[in-house]
Amino acid sequence: MSEDIIIEEAKERDLEAIMEIEKLSFPSYPYSLDFFKTLLKDCGRYFLLSKIGNTILGYICGRIFRGELGEIVSIAVIPNFRRRGIGRKLMFELESRFKNDGIKVTRLEVSVKNVDAIKFYEALGYEIIQLIRNYYPDGSDAFIMIKFLEEYNYDGKTEI
Repeated sequence: MSEDIIIEEAKERDLEAIMEIEKLSFPSYPYSLDFFKTLLKDCGRYFLLSKIGNTILGYICGRIFRGELGEIVSIAVIPNFRRRGIGRKLMFELESRFKNDGIKVTRLEVSVKNVDAIKFYEALGYEIIQLIRNYYPDGSDAFIMIKFLEEYNYDGKTEI
């Protein structure tokens, strides 16, 4: 199945399908359409989707953070298509784009309650470096996770 998946840059016409995936994946606090429009305008090269034929199965959106870090803003796959390599393909493509643009470290935030996502990120080489209290609108906490895309001298003190 994963060989049939196409990864391409998202377009304005894709936002409706992306919003549906967002609402299915994050029903308690989905990002807004306006937020996605801003990300598409500002981060188009790092706003990717996966599809088979004309069916959008998932998306990932990243941006350059503080001028030197790749940040994964959001990733989601339609629930019925999870655990089939789609999220992994999206992550690898975004990381590849970051690396090609000279980014050495990528970061993301994930709910401490989202054990499946934490395991997914750890399997891709991400590690938890910090806990953020009351990060989400419901008051729940998040972890910051990072991955070094190439050798990087991290002193453990610099804010990432």
